[in-house]
Amino acid sequence: MKVLFLSQIVPYPPHGGVLQRGFNIVREVANRHELHLLAFVHRDILKTPEEVEHSRRVLGSFCESVEYFDLWPKRSQLDKLLAIGAGLALPEPFSVIAHRSPAFGRRIRDIVQERGIDVIHYDTIALARFMGSAPGLPSVLTHHNIESQLMDRRAAVERWPASAYLSMQTRKLLAYEASMSPRFDVNVMMSDVDASALRKIAPGVETAVVPNGVDVDYFVPGNEPEEPAMIYTGGMNMFANRDAVMHFVDHIWPLVKAARPDARFDIVGQDPQPELLERARADSGLRVHGYLDDVRPLVRKAAVYVVPIRVGGGTRLKVLDALAQGKAIVSTAVGCEGIQVTHDKDILIEDDPQAFARLVVSLLNDPERRRSLGDRGRDLAVSRYAWGPIGGRLITAYEDAIRRHQGRSERAA
Repeated sequence: MKVLFLSQIVPYPPHGGVLQRGFNIVREVANRHELHLLAFVHRDILKTPEEVEHSRRVLGSFCESVEYFDLWPKRSQLDKLLAIGAGLALPEPFSVIAHRSPAFGRRIRDIVQERGIDVIHYDTIALARFMGSAPGLPSVLTHHNIESQLMDRRAAVERWPASAYLSMQTRKLLAYEASMSPRFDVNVMMSDVDASALRKIAPGVETAVVPNGVDVDYFVPGNEPEEPAMIYTGGMNMFANRDAVMHFVDHIWPLVKAARPDARFDIVGQDPQPELLERARADSGLRVHGYLDDVRPLVRKAAVYVVPIRVGGGTRLKVLDALAQGKAIVSTAVGCEGIQVTHDKDILIEDDPQAFARLVVSLLNDPERRRSLGDRGRDLAVSRYAWGPIGGRLITAYEDAIRRHQGRSERAA
């Protein structure tokens, strides 16, 4: 099978979120079939020409071809402002406008003609705009989240005027999802929850669940003693992570610290905001580490992995990583949404800040309960979320898309 994989971001380095999923999914498919990758470069992730070329070499070691394109709103602050303004004036969602690229569209047409592509994978709804570049081929669209739902949740916690802009984007995304999703032969979802939500937006749409996964050989439990610490990992360039950390620092951390003055909260992720750094300077228990190449040593030391996320969609790979490392986890319902965890078996789930703090303190005080939750979490990660079988499920979705497309063509004839 020959696959053309269109990505909204270069899937490298594989550290968290869409980068981690993209890298592993692309590798799994490319190891079994011929895969050609077209991706947009985010200069805030790959910041130097050397980093860009290194990513090209790594991805090229298993992809048949790798080509990159500029994401125009990230070229300058002026371009970003122009894109935001276009998001106000035009009927398309901001994310769709941000991925306008005639060169990207032309290259799709060229590769389809040159390589005899069997199926095209569009790795986010914002890339659905390029469907017209190859209208006669089987198509698969990935929904990492229900984007309209994600935007709506963010609008609910932002202040005006951002809340008004995001509410408008929610409406545009909802209309775009309803219009574009049924055009694809298969829509790949992160969970049954997301699949159900998309079918409500676009009744009759074809879906296949290909969940997020974890490298269970890379993320493994440690043997060193745990410290009275909590940890959160996630880039602070993402609103959901910034909001989660500040929510914890403002509403949960003071309650934990009152019960356990020796406790520590480790915060890992690129671009920590000035407000967080200021809070850490005034509180020795808050440790802001910024970006780390390898989060595993710090996670192994922490007694509790916290996921106080209030905004988001899809499934959080950070939760799967923590499960694979055998950590005791306390999460909000949104934080572990779409992952087949069970409260008080392999995770603790709580939305109320005071109750969340009590659960964290109880785990800090109970090593045996931490061990029990962690062991069961590791078992769940290994049995359900290893990348190998997940890659196989995506390939099955490709095969289904090809069959459905052929069926549509035969009926049309």
